[in-house]
Amino acid sequence: MLQTYLFKEIKELHHLQEAVKLQMETWGKEVISSLPQLVASIHNGGCVIGVFEDERLIGFCYGFPGISETQPKPYLVSHMMAIHPDYRNQKLGEKLKFKQREWALNKGFDRMIWTFDPLEIKNGYLNLTKLGGHVKTYIKSYYGEMNDKLNKGTPSDRFLLEWELQSPVVIEASKGIKNTSPHWNNYPLYFNFSLNREIPHAGSIKDVSNESGVLVPVPKQIQRLKKISPEAAINWRMEIRNAVTRLLSSDYILRGALLDSDIGYYVFEKSGVNVNESYKTLDES
Repeated sequence: MLQTYLFKEIKELHHLQEAVKLQMETWGKEVISSLPQLVASIHNGGCVIGVFEDERLIGFCYGFPGISETQPKPYLVSHMMAIHPDYRNQKLGEKLKFKQREWALNKGFDRMIWTFDPLEIKNGYLNLTKLGGHVKTYIKSYYGEMNDKLNKGTPSDRFLLEWELQSPVVIEASKGIKNTSPHWNNYPLYFNFSLNREIPHAGSIKDVSNESGVLVPVPKQIQRLKKISPEAAINWRMEIRNAVTRLLSSDYILRGALLDSDIGYYVFEKSGVNVNESYKTLDES
């Protein structure tokens, strides 16, 4: 029988405490939004949306309003999302984001932002290909040195994802349609890589100044790579940092992500490329 889950905004203290516990299970005690912080946030424009199996909280996302000198209107900062390990790979994170989008639109927001680790290509695939976001900003060591179980060992670099809630790409994504294009596979690699005993090694950077799009390779299993070769993981952090900052400064925008068996690829396109023409919508499989 197909399992059904309940998605709803949560304000009850015991459910919020369950969200704090789920944070600790995901990241450890070093990285949490505390119960008082969640309570204060939801009483002042923020929102926590949970997904439940019966009465058990198995996932949540948390956001709060943001303002910026460079943005004319307030936006929603989607600060945190976690899914219990037993319930991952069931598209619950994707569904939570779209529930958060519904909430944001009802409150008058038309834009959301959040950060994610460039080395977590599976998160990139969700944010870019399944949700239809894009990236124009790379932030070096965003949180400084982090010692939680997911981030320990490499600088806390982050992509700043922008999610335009009413854009054609995001509207299509809300219908379960991926944002991708067959010609992405034809873009050249920004740098070569090799696999040696399951450890990917980056190679020399190419001249792509005349290319409308390029692919930046990324290890697909970064947490596993950290365990078997911490040095290789740090090297990849630096390679990705150097490649992405060069591309973004050369008028490229991160539009999507592709997944292969051992390596993923970020898809960068020149900002002048027509997004609506470059994307081919594919039914979600």
